Amino acid sequence: MTHLAAALRFDGEPAYAWRGVLLDVARRFRPLPELRRLVDLLAAHGLNVLQLHLTDDQGWRIEVRAFPRLAEVGGRRSQTQLGHGPDATLDGVPHTGWYTQGELRELVAYAAARGIRIVPEVDLPGHATAILAAYPEFGVGGAEAVRARVAEPWTRFGVSDEVLNVEESTVAFACAVLDEVCDVFDSDVIGIGGDEVRKERWHDDARTQQLMHERGLVDERELQAWFLGRVAAHLAARGRRVLGWDEMLEGADASRLPGDAIVASWRGPVGAELGARLGHDVLLCPDLWTYLDYRQSDDPCEPIPVGTVLALEDVASFDPLAGASAVLRSHVVGVQANVWCEHLDSRERFDYAVFPRLGAFAEVAWNGGPLDWDSFTERLPGYLAWLESRGVDFRPLDGPRPDQQRPGVPGMPRDRASRLAELARLTADLR
Repeated sequence: MTHLAAALRFDGEPAYAWRGVLLDVARRFRPLPELRRLVDLLAAHGLNVLQLHLTDDQGWRIEVRAFPRLAEVGGRRSQTQLGHGPDATLDGVPHTGWYTQGELRELVAYAAARGIRIVPEVDLPGHATAILAAYPEFGVGGAEAVRARVAEPWTRFGVSDEVLNVEESTVAFACAVLDEVCDVFDSDVIGIGGDEVRKERWHDDARTQQLMHERGLVDERELQAWFLGRVAAHLAARGRRVLGWDEMLEGADASRLPGDAIVASWRGPVGAELGARLGHDVLLCPDLWTYLDYRQSDDPCEPIPVGTVLALEDVASFDPLAGASAVLRSHVVGVQANVWCEHLDSRERFDYAVFPRLGAFAEVAWNGGPLDWDSFTERLPGYLAWLESRGVDFRPLDGPRPDQQRPGVPGMPRDRASRLAELARLTADLR
């Protein structure tokens, strides 16, 4: 720890109360020793929140005693997409894993002893394929129709069309699941997702349209807000506040959310500003600056290159409050780096993606940004030496070693201009 303190600079009181990292264990299950290792690394970096993304289309990773098939069926898939984009294939390798409630309680205690709060996330009402593989009755169109569409958690990546139906029984199911999540995790914040909800099945389903009419909901965006509002109100009755992605602000009836809901703004400043204007606390995690699965250079040897280039220097240049209004500045509770694991299928791949970029992020989270690049690079050799001493298989500054490359596995790189245009389109309803 002494060597790291000399390499990374944490001056005075931290700039942000929430200094977090999201780990996606839904796409790639991580054994408990890896999670404990990550907790130790986060604590050494002055970070204090680990958000566990426990459920998604590709897997369900937490035991729910009232609904055991969620883990038993939703925690297994027959194979996984290999690579990204139109040339991606399937690896033919089964992927299985979930955590018992006892294991997660032990992890919560382990993290708390090191100053880390674990915030669980159960993604609703979209990203629901793993749920529906286990319990098709909660899908749109009836159990038989869902069973015909969904045989197992999704083996592909992207955004599935599958979504929960909006029957009262399904709301009750979601609340019962979250009750068990609350029993395991002592965090006052519970993640409920709300992101990337495809609404075509709702739009095309006669029963859903009937329920919308009965509830006085104008469109599917209001229906999404209605569903999330019901779940959030249930958690509020348990003394918990919700964390959701900025999509939960979509729909004219976004006021259904409790006032203490936290908005995780990942699609640029638009959702952050709207959330603050509505009185919500805001967690800043814009993908162009904080998504540590994004490629680190234009080098064709970068393994499975996805997203825009997010080099170490780009992370160091992150200025969370650049251009922020006074209202937003008063509502920002913190910053978070998100590690989505579609293509991070081993500890070595995880280390390559996260380090040393996490060092720059940690300084931004503690001191504010942007960093003094000259000062950071002077201290960088000491930081890399510390990582090496801890067995962290970080990315070399001059690019991937041959054993870190993935030749023949396609990626889908994006340029910054096209991503900015897409973000503007995606957030148009929040303006």
